[in-house]
Amino acid sequence: MDHDLTVLLIDENPAAIEPIRRALGEEAHRFKLRRVADVSTALARIRGGGIDLVLLALQALAAPAENPLAPFRELQEKAQGIPVVVLGDDAAQSLAQTAVQQGAAAYLLRAALAQDLLKVLRSATGKSAGSSTVQRALAPGGNGGNIIAFMGAKGGAGTTTAALNVAAALAGHRRVILLELHPELASLPLYFQPHRSMRDVGDLLAAVDRAQEIPLRELESCLWPVKNVPGLRVLFGSRSPRNSAPLDPASSIGILALASEIADYVVVDLPASLSETNRAVLENSACLALVVERDPISVQSAALILNRLDSWNTAKLTIGAVILNRAALVSPMPFAEINAQLHIATLGVVPPAPDLCAAAQHVHSPMLTLDPESLASVALRDLAREIEDLATGVRPPERTAAGPLAAYQAGQKMNRAGVR
Repeated sequence: MDHDLTVLLIDENPAAIEPIRRALGEEAHRFKLRRVADVSTALARIRGGGIDLVLLALQALAAPAENPLAPFRELQEKAQGIPVVVLGDDAAQSLAQTAVQQGAAAYLLRAALAQDLLKVLRSATGKSAGSSTVQRALAPGGNGGNIIAFMGAKGGAGTTTAALNVAAALAGHRRVILLELHPELASLPLYFQPHRSMRDVGDLLAAVDRAQEIPLRELESCLWPVKNVPGLRVLFGSRSPRNSAPLDPASSIGILALASEIADYVVVDLPASLSETNRAVLENSACLALVVERDPISVQSAALILNRLDSWNTAKLTIGAVILNRAALVSPMPFAEINAQLHIATLGVVPPAPDLCAAAQHVHSPMLTLDPESLASVALRDLAREIEDLATGVRPPERTAAGPLAAYQAGQKMNRAGVR
């Protein structure tokens, strides 16, 4: 934000503004909070100018005999283009979702104010009231705090497997969306075998109008819920060349912006590419997990990627290596040599598990839900915790060499897993 925002809360309860202030925390100085008891008073304040956003408490205004969305509709009609965010408790969630479908900028649950308020306020001020769309843009430089990117040093490194299982691990306690941003030849539809009527990223982009906007309802209609991982939804890459649409930087950022609003973490599976689309995604991400195999070609490819990233606007991007062993090698590249060539920290080491991987694909399930106690599943959960610490700032980001100690510790993990 480049200026303070004035937020008008509509709530009959005079004490209702205090939880809002507390939820803003250290950012409270960036907002001017005002409260009124009813819509008519709010409209008078809006006509006087200076209001950037309205926060409407639905249940506080709805009399038993009236339409509970009547206050919102009056605001929508008369609020002169001011974004309206609806606020409610769990019982009013479906009502709030209806308001979003009818044009509210967003909705907030009271129980999640501390986690979601700042993100929603910042995002909603980029929307127009009466529109359930989001412009294809993130904040300059990217807010990126909940966007985690996976990219392979080369094709076939196991990147999609790593991204899927980390997303599943995070979904054990968070809302997670896994985006397969592949323009074609997507892997996840083959893995999960969704019904052929399930929409994918190609359908989503085909629904986008020429005004460079992506409707929120269109994104949600394309998200596939993973049945045995309740917190995880997937946007599949295009399944057919006939259904593939250009995945340009603008549309990719638009998808990220929307997904960031409705998920705690957005895990992005990127193709092994140095395209401008990948660049746009990485410049708006908090963390990149670069998936590397223990062979010279993979490591050399990773080094080339890192050299290119240094020329991009990725100074705030935390980059770490994921050493993924798809099969036990006769002569794997030593960890110390990998570390010397890449000069980035190792986020995790995943031991070979070809049988488990095949079995998980056969039953259309992430590996760590099929066999949670396997060595690979334990390693993937450890990796998810490491990445979450980086994305949330629990562990300070580093872009320096991991050092001999980190390489040694990674080697010890592999030894304990029985891998050479």
